[in-house]
Amino acid sequence: MHPVRQKILDYLKRYGQATVTELADHLEMAPVSVRHHLDLLIGDNLVETSRVRRRAGAGRPTRLYALTDQADSLFPNNYQQLARESLDILKRTLSPEQFIEVMTELANKTADRAPQQLEALPPAERLQTAIQFLNDEGYMAFCECEQDEILLHTCHCPYKDLVSDHPEICQIDHVLIRRLTGMTPLRVSHMTRGGVRCTYKLIALDPLPQSVSPAKIPANV
Repeated sequence: MHPVRQKILDYLKRYGQATVTELADHLEMAPVSVRHHLDLLIGDNLVETSRVRRRAGAGRPTRLYALTDQADSLFPNNYQQLARESLDILKRTLSPEQFIEVMTELANKTADRAPQQLEALPPAERLQTAIQFLNDEGYMAFCECEQDEILLHTCHCPYKDLVSDHPEICQIDHVLIRRLTGMTPLRVSHMTRGGVRCTYKLIALDPLPQSVSPAKIPANV
């Protein structure tokens, strides 16, 4: 990040909003130069300018600049540490069975955000919808069909930094995939054990109709 643009972000984080004049005074720069950096930050979706400050009397309103929600990711956070310590406390407090129940409940809450009535969709469409939802959740998922097998790959694990100490977190993925696809996931590759991705063989709970056999499902969904 350019030092001037970082100072603009820091100022807006501290004060919430500012005009070009206020930023120029703070940075000891010409307003035209500040506008140039603001335009770049707006282009990166880090700053927005939807608000104006009305002046008393006649004259044009002064435009205000503020951070977007995306800009928050540029500032330090302790989400991972909080999650790790919370899991440590849960594991010390709960029985193994209760801890798994918590992971299952978390998975179900995630699945509840998926499109409704997934089970009413044709199997191939349901699988495509499930993969899109997983991608929206950050899994970078895709599907391959090899002969009579359906393989679901997830190239990114949102919980990777936590799984090594708490492998029970993988219960979230198992429950989530089962609810989304209507099939049982059998993991055949695991990122934390050296795999490039996590891969699941999907096993239908009931035999798939001939019209939707793996050969009929598009590869690389």
